[in-house]
Amino acid sequence: MPHVQRVLPPSFPPPSFPAPDPLEAVLRTLGPRERRHVVALDEAGRLHATSPELARAFTATFVPDGARLAGGGFDLTTLARYLVPDAFGKLPAGRCESEKSGPYRRVYSNPGFAFMSARVYLPGEDAGELRENKAAGHGDTAFVYVGGWGGRGGAVDAGFQHGRASKDRVDDWAPFFLVQQAGGKSVITVSSEKQAGGAAWRLAAGTEAFLKFWVTREDGVTRLNLYVEGTTSQDGVPGSLTLSAPVDDTFGWDPSGGRNILKRMTTIGQTFGKENLTSGSFLTGVRWSEGRIGRTEADAHPWAAADTGGYCSFPDPKSPEGQRADGSGKPKWTVSFVSAAEETDGVTLT
Repeated sequence: MPHVQRVLPPSFPPPSFPAPDPLEAVLRTLGPRERRHVVALDEAGRLHATSPELARAFTATFVPDGARLAGGGFDLTTLARYLVPDAFGKLPAGRCESEKSGPYRRVYSNPGFAFMSARVYLPGEDAGELRENKAAGHGDTAFVYVGGWGGRGGAVDAGFQHGRASKDRVDDWAPFFLVQQAGGKSVITVSSEKQAGGAAWRLAAGTEAFLKFWVTREDGVTRLNLYVEGTTSQDGVPGSLTLSAPVDDTFGWDPSGGRNILKRMTTIGQTFGKENLTSGSFLTGVRWSEGRIGRTEADAHPWAAADTGGYCSFPDPKSPEGQRADGSGKPKWTVSFVSAAEETDGVTLT
């Protein structure tokens, strides 16, 4: 009987499949307006964008908890980590006190929402609507933003920081997106450049911006999303931008609402631990309007009193600490309240 050699089939490694493209996943959830200019962060900290130019315009930085970062000027990594009130705080229920990082006005929702939108006026320094007294040494910087907390924490702040970033120092507001991560780390996605004219991607001061914030889940990943539109600071043309970042599921962010709490904030942020409520800075005319809230954009409705978990102004205008020291007899905070969907905020640190 002839010897027959048994030939074994070739051995192949188990098939591997490419990881889902985060940009593709994000684009599937967006409408035509929101998908024009998109920057998406993946779980490894890489940025993906709808154009090479846009990809080069943004950076993502992981900030270890407790790190003391040097720097100043327009360093959003430092500013957002140590200047944005409650960026890494606990849920706000029943709490209206110093965060050791400057005055703030907070309006926050009851639990159960995953979408919010609003228009907001971005005051101008050149128009005399704000002053950031950098010489006082407390890092005074104006912020307006939205965000919130998942059912088990995971603070998110997403909106605008005032500055002067372009080569000719145009008065502007920069978008930022700060997401708390598990293990005490956070990620900030910031715009560094560019508009078509070569200046950094910023919105013009003295104009109104529209923004919305919402939660999605696609390909097994929960993502937080920010959309902004307004007038670009140097080119002076309408601009729009969508930023998207993953958030760890341990924080309980729920795309159907769950126990999420959403918020909007107006503040002069100061260096953490160097709070000074008489620094001489001021911020006026921050008008929030057309506020809407819901589980989704489709079912969103005007933000009403019944949707609101609370209002907080620190320092409390009714307290001695909340009174100006300039002899005017006025409180530091002025809030022209129209409804839960509309108010105009201002603060004067004297």
